[in-house]
Amino acid sequence: MKSLIFGWVSLVIALIWLTINIISEIRRDYLYTNEFSSYWELADKSSTIEEKARYINLFVEALEKSGLQGEYNAIIYKTPTVSFDKNLLALKSLQQRLEEIKTMDIRSFEYQTAIQQITGQEQGEAQEMLDVLHGCWVKNNYFFYWDWVGAINWCLWVCLLIAMMSAFVYYIENEY
Repeated sequence: MKSLIFGWVSLVIALIWLTINIISEIRRDYLYTNEFSSYWELADKSSTIEEKARYINLFVEALEKSGLQGEYNAIIYKTPTVSFDKNLLALKSLQQRLEEIKTMDIRSFEYQTAIQQITGQEQGEAQEMLDVLHGCWVKNNYFFYWDWVGAINWCLWVCLLIAMMSAFVYYIENEY
């Protein structure tokens, strides 16, 4: 009987822990979106250069205040590609380009070319940069949910839950 009680208690604890992990994942995504990525998404949706520039400025400002300077979206192989600082510099070059475009004549060929370049960056070319910035933030704030560490965390919890349920089923089949 004690084994049965232990099995139920273990199962309840595992389910509570699983629920806490799911809630933490949702909260993490909400916080990042609220503090950072919503500005990028709004810049992407904006139809005027002035609005794009305004939201990019807010995005850069939020990233600069994040305290992630010197961070990498890696533990072992820290290259410039996964550097927060280098990706922030790339973002600042986009910010500077938007400021330059704001001064151009909207009827000029130069303006139309610049708009196409900006649109190209926003529609996929910048995704790697955004992934690095997001990864640095997650690694710094929610390490056990970051990249491969998060995958291992989830796998361990799923294995533990399966093992506990298997032991519970085994006990029920052999005791009754």
